[in-house]
Amino acid sequence: MEHAEVWRPWDASDEEYATRLIAREMLPDHVRPAIQSWLETQLNTGYQQTSSPLRSYIETSLQARFSFEPGSVHTELLVNAIFERGDRFVVQVIDLLVSDHERDTMYRAPAQIAQVADYLDLAASSVAVVNDERSFRIGRRLPDGVEEIASEAAASAGETAGHHLTAAWATATALDPDPSKAMTEAIRAVEAAAGAVVTPKDRRPRLSKIVSAIKDASSWTLVFETRDDGHPDHRLVLIGMLETLVFAQRDRHGGPAPDPAVALGHVQLASTLVSWFATGIVQRATD
Repeated sequence: MEHAEVWRPWDASDEEYATRLIAREMLPDHVRPAIQSWLETQLNTGYQQTSSPLRSYIETSLQARFSFEPGSVHTELLVNAIFERGDRFVVQVIDLLVSDHERDTMYRAPAQIAQVADYLDLAASSVAVVNDERSFRIGRRLPDGVEEIASEAAASAGETAGHHLTAAWATATALDPDPSKAMTEAIRAVEAAAGAVVTPKDRRPRLSKIVSAIKDASSWTLVFETRDDGHPDHRLVLIGMLETLVFAQRDRHGGPAPDPAVALGHVQLASTLVSWFATGIVQRATD
């Protein structure tokens, strides 16, 4: 979904505005009142009360237990109790609430989703509302331009590769990321995109076989220019990038699980590779 831009006062210098753009916290102090008001509106089921079913839904979904008596609860008191559990819990509640919504018939975000998304964007929160193709969720904010690159890579790829790449990004940037799953989806995306180019007759392309095929044929290259002495060797660059992905999944063979930051970096790498294979950047040179 489209994101609002951090507001730039008319007299702000470039340096002052750059400082405003830095995402540091989930809920910066200046956005707390707006988020609190938004939560009160979403949780108010009538007469400033939150119904027992909605309260139970939150408690059950987030495995939390509030200290109120059974039944409905005053909405303001419930929101205060949510905030007392810390910013991460507040964001988990927002994530739960936005996940129940879908785009309307015009493919627009519901007003309440657009509103909280704008609050988080304008405040330069470290999280943002994202669309995982099924529903809205809260995810970790990506630097400007990265999200567009990811979307373009998925769009340029075939259906299978694009599906896996989208899943990899969603998993890697989730509020609670799953690094191992993100890596698996990233590799499957590359296997689908690269297999169609390098080993098109293989119905079950695997990254290891793709790398071997490129190693066995010196004609594989990238379309980029080289110096007169033939450097950089683009075939070796491509092999190195592919082998980086292969080595990253050591946890599948009893090694340590990837760090979330490392997994995100490898999803970014996979996006580049998927885009290169899908758009003809990787080619087999002809004599």
